[in-house]
Amino acid sequence: MGSLRDIRRRIASVKNTRQITRAMKLVAGARLRRATEAATRARPYQASLSRVLARVARAAGEVEHDLLRVPANDTDIVVVVLSSDRGLCGSFNSNIVRATQERVDRLQADGKKVRIHAYGRKAVQHFRKRGYDVVAGHEGLEPSDYAGATDELAALLVRELGEDAFEKAYLAYNEFRSVMSQKPVFRQLLPMVIGEGEEDAEEAEASEYLFEPEAAGLLGTLLPMALRTEIHQAFLETQAGEQAARMTAMDSATRNASELIDVLTLEYNRARQAAITTELIEIVSGAEAL
Repeated sequence: MGSLRDIRRRIASVKNTRQITRAMKLVAGARLRRATEAATRARPYQASLSRVLARVARAAGEVEHDLLRVPANDTDIVVVVLSSDRGLCGSFNSNIVRATQERVDRLQADGKKVRIHAYGRKAVQHFRKRGYDVVAGHEGLEPSDYAGATDELAALLVRELGEDAFEKAYLAYNEFRSVMSQKPVFRQLLPMVIGEGEEDAEEAEASEYLFEPEAAGLLGTLLPMALRTEIHQAFLETQAGEQAARMTAMDSATRNASELIDVLTLEYNRARQAAITTELIEIVSGAEAL
């Protein structure tokens, strides 16, 4: 009977765990809808801003701007890494911190001094525990805090770039692809590199644009805007990816718990049947002995 009690306790424990994982899945699903809407709605704005920036840059020609200037510092590197505060979201955090650590190790092997700005408890703990130079650790950020954190980080990086405090600044985060896929991204943030944009080449040659003010002055306004947009989009992608990964992980945990309950229930029934059979044999044997 002791084994039967143990099995019943295990079944009750797994059922309680299943209730928790199911509730966490529902919460993550509700948050995921809001997070994905915020991330996907911001993408067209960022893409349009990139096309406009590339178009203005072509019209402006050679332009000098603080955000485009190559610093005199050739040894210091700044890495901004975004993760989540909480776990239970599969490999979401481990993928980004592992990919970032590999890049940081390669930079250090090349003789660079790397300073890390970590957002999210998982990234802060990971890099501090391993002895990396974490100059700032930010925890407990909510989606309502992203705008303020973006402005603060952008202002800090722009100021340090003007002071030649680093050679390059990189941004590392998980890009939300789908509920099942979040891709680690490691890209240069500063000095900014203006791409060609997504505008069709024939359309660009056939179109003529008049800029007011002049293209060079307009570029000076668009560059800081593009920097803040890229940082803010990274926060939104991280939030969406975290909720997607957590919902997927909790769904898998709920299914595993249900399967384990089925196995334990079958084991309990077999043990109970064996116990009943043993009692019957003992009763029959005792009757025959009399």
